[in-house]
Amino acid sequence: MDFRLRKIILTVYLPAFLTSFCMGMLAPTIPAKVDLIGGTAFIIGLAVGAQGLGEAFFSIQTGFLINRFGNKKIMLMGMIGLAISGSISGLVQNNLTLYFALFSLGIFYGFFSLSRHSFMTQIVPSEYRGKAFSRFGGINRIGWFFGPVAGGYTAGSLGVDIPFYFISIVSIFTALIIFFSREPKYESSDNSGNNKSKTFKDTVLENKKIFAIGGSGHFIMQFLRQCRHVLIPIWAFSIGLGVEELGLIQSISAAIDMTLFYPVGLIMDKYGRKWTSVPSIILLSSGFIFITYANSFTGLMIVGLLLGFANGLGSGAMLTLGSDLSPKNQPGSFLGIWRLFGWSGNSAGGPISGAIAQTVGNTASALSVSMIGGIGVIIFSFFLPETLKNRSSL
Repeated sequence: MDFRLRKIILTVYLPAFLTSFCMGMLAPTIPAKVDLIGGTAFIIGLAVGAQGLGEAFFSIQTGFLINRFGNKKIMLMGMIGLAISGSISGLVQNNLTLYFALFSLGIFYGFFSLSRHSFMTQIVPSEYRGKAFSRFGGINRIGWFFGPVAGGYTAGSLGVDIPFYFISIVSIFTALIIFFSREPKYESSDNSGNNKSKTFKDTVLENKKIFAIGGSGHFIMQFLRQCRHVLIPIWAFSIGLGVEELGLIQSISAAIDMTLFYPVGLIMDKYGRKWTSVPSIILLSSGFIFITYANSFTGLMIVGLLLGFANGLGSGAMLTLGSDLSPKNQPGSFLGIWRLFGWSGNSAGGPISGAIAQTVGNTASALSVSMIGGIGVIIFSFFLPETLKNRSSL
């Protein structure tokens, strides 16, 4: 089947960059706004996690809505909801209301991101998915790389409410792009939820082995990725580095991460998904062992580069794997559950690694995370099949 990735520039890649850039803008903006209206460090933590919690909380329901109403309608609902939630987040001036506004923002961002994943699953043939999803992951990384810089500057110079209003404007613009974009033909015939929608029980029972093995691997991969953002800062401060040095380590690590999405996609589509996902999780797990030997700026920089390279090797891997494993008929409900595993790993990584570091010590936390990663290495290496060929081996 002849397929050109340019077919999804307007419907996938441009909206992906715009939304990831906007979400990146919120990284410095949310803590700044909470602090301005009198929130504690605990409240800041709750506010920062509200969006992710909203995404995870409604992911399963979103999948079934996609099956019923189709990808395009749910993408549009997500963009309209983001515009409304963004404006409310900018307007409110108390922490409780802000929390619920950010929670709803997460729900609607989940609408958009999950329907976009389902759309790509149905529109992109299997032999092109590695390139399609790795580039998608790379575009998201670029948006997240520049978004925090723009958000911090905008919040500092124009006010902490302005980035939220900017999100509303961009969301309306993105909704118009999606609305007027011509929807290409789907790879599978079931593209708009016309068939009878499956129940949650049906989806789980039909894919219980996939969720048990693949879902566990997805959880661990996202868990490791999130732990980077906790353990590198903790380690940096414990060896006497300042925030400027930490920022440099994180920026260079992110830059290395971003450079890999193009070759990774080519490798996944030519040789197989495991050629990138297995090395990625091995290096991520190993990085948390090596961090225990980092006692200087140079040492931690090397670890940061290793973890950035490891994460870059996995660019788009979990999205591609989810699409490969999902049934062609109504993938929305499957992907809703699949992404819940990933969001759960994201949500668990920070608190668990931070709690171990606080109660037992930094070294114990890093080694514990590496051991959990070792379980993921076993799953990806020996239990997950190569999905480039077919889905039936699980």
